[in-house]
Amino acid sequence: MARNNNLTSNYIKELFAASFHKRTIFDTVRQYLKFSFLQTEAEKQLWQWTTKEFDRRGRIPTIGQMQQQFSESGKVLDLIAEINEVEFEDDEGFETSLMNTFENFIKKMKFLEVNDKIADIYNRGEKDKAYDTFVKYAEEFAKFSIMEPQFETVFGDFAARQARRKSEDYQKRFKIPTGIDELDYRLGGEFGGPETGECVLWLGDSGAGKSQCLTAMGIAAARQGHRTAHFQLEGTKEQCLNRYDAAWTGTLYQDVKLGNIPDKKMEVTKRIVKKLHKSDIIVISEEEWGGKSLNDIRRELKEIEKIYGKVDVIVIDYLELVEVGDGIRYSPSEERFRQAKLAKGMKTLAMEFNAVVHTATQSSSIDEEKRNDPEFVITRAQLSEDKGKIRPFDVFITINQTRDEMKDETMRLHTDKLRDYKRGDPIHIANNFAYSRFYDRVRTLNMDWDEKDED
Repeated sequence: MARNNNLTSNYIKELFAASFHKRTIFDTVRQYLKFSFLQTEAEKQLWQWTTKEFDRRGRIPTIGQMQQQFSESGKVLDLIAEINEVEFEDDEGFETSLMNTFENFIKKMKFLEVNDKIADIYNRGEKDKAYDTFVKYAEEFAKFSIMEPQFETVFGDFAARQARRKSEDYQKRFKIPTGIDELDYRLGGEFGGPETGECVLWLGDSGAGKSQCLTAMGIAAARQGHRTAHFQLEGTKEQCLNRYDAAWTGTLYQDVKLGNIPDKKMEVTKRIVKKLHKSDIIVISEEEWGGKSLNDIRRELKEIEKIYGKVDVIVIDYLELVEVGDGIRYSPSEERFRQAKLAKGMKTLAMEFNAVVHTATQSSSIDEEKRNDPEFVITRAQLSEDKGKIRPFDVFITINQTRDEMKDETMRLHTDKLRDYKRGDPIHIANNFAYSRFYDRVRTLNMDWDEKDED
């Protein structure tokens, strides 16, 4: 009797689409998918190149990169186009059904392989050995699953867990630095920074540079090889891009607006672009897609990942401008409840996409006299009405700046809440807003802060 050792073409398209869309699925499929399970040469060529490219670059290639690679292979291009048309459901039902089917197929292939082995042993007259082999594999089948278990033991899995953390450059893989030296150190030492799945809330007064701060987070991530999705909900796409271009090229904001970047500097930027374009920053602005709810952002992120690959950092400028999307009309007196819901939703986004979320919020209810006291910093204690908004965030940082500090382009960052509740003296940093730089590292390191504090 003929055996069907192949997956169907339609199923392969769905499996490939899910694998290219989500890293965890890709890792599982890569481990268990054999060439013999594929039906066509196009399937084999695409899967072979994709896995090799992942080994080389550490990232799943985008659909665009696949199309470029196979631009002269019509059959593979047709396959890529069909894969790109696969629709994903918003819930996890599609993924679960897909992987259950794949697991059952793998079990079937293993069973056929074992069945042949047992039959060979039995036909040689070794009945006891055949029985023992059957028992052995029956026990293995009972435990077998391609899906990663949702549980882990504290003691039994400890050694493996520590080995995993030491390997594969764990610190750099799962921590995404802010680029602010002292802050990153407080968030984990030498390779510190927010971890994937975490949410960071920046709170500051109007004009304190919150948008520049969020821009700095995108650039810092890109320099570390991480892709960023930046949702610009206030102002235009052009304004946001100008801030980014000024900051990463080291050009005055006004010159960027007018296209006045010197030829010599443009030659330098071309070399930088070659290094950074694969960890790009994708800007989504208000003018492009209207009102923004959490569900809108979620859908847009899924589209971005289909085109560009895994998003590591999500920047939302800023919290208050997002709609909950729950159909409830909140009165002004209920605004704090709305913002608390938004905060929880952003934490969910961070966990769902395994990314770091950075957003900002406006400080309020702090009188002018206190704001201009160089010894005063904003803490959760002064923000009793905002506690519901702050609570879901893993990292909460306040931006503190007197009028004199604003003139000097310096400020103090207060780390009021970190993942392990570390506190410390305010972090002194220098800015350079003419160049859209929230954190001017050179100026920060060169300034005599002790002398300034005495003044």
